[in-house]
Amino acid sequence: MDLIKQIYLLFDNFKDEKCFAHNGYHPDWRPNWNEKIEDELKLIQEHSPIPLPDDYCEIFRAFGGGGIEDGRPNWAIPDMSFWAWAGIKDFNDCFDFFKKCPNALPIGDDIGDMMYMLIQSEEENGIYMSEKSLFWHKEYRTKIASSFTELFTDAEVQRKFRNYFNYGYDKGTDGR
Repeated sequence: MDLIKQIYLLFDNFKDEKCFAHNGYHPDWRPNWNEKIEDELKLIQEHSPIPLPDDYCEIFRAFGGGGIEDGRPNWAIPDMSFWAWAGIKDFNDCFDFFKKCPNALPIGDDIGDMMYMLIQSEEENGIYMSEKSLFWHKEYRTKIASSFTELFTDAEVQRKFRNYFNYGYDKGTDGR
């Protein structure tokens, strides 16, 4: 099964009105977004200091410039937006991200204070979350998954992600 189908299964095909996914298309702001998604991905690939994993590319093609939001009581994972190149560039311009994290790519946020990044280095490898104001401090980063495939297919990884997001540490249970 491909990753996008797995995501739709995880979120029950986004049938609940409190749970939805969007790909960044907007008729007024981005009327030709769907035709430009590959160009956008190429921009990210060109400027990224790390090689982009295949599962990130697959997810970006489906949700890039948009994201996944889950407001159900039994939510699967925290909200995740997937920034287009303009969002990545703006974040870098504001915080000098690439200088402070030369082996990382900021990929999105929770539509709030937390941001997500891909890191590929000898010390860190995978998807990490951090508060936007503390991303350059390794002690304030939390690894949420080794890959997007793991994040969207492994229930234990999803449970830990929810706990780290809610409490800042893994309580050992969901806390629900």
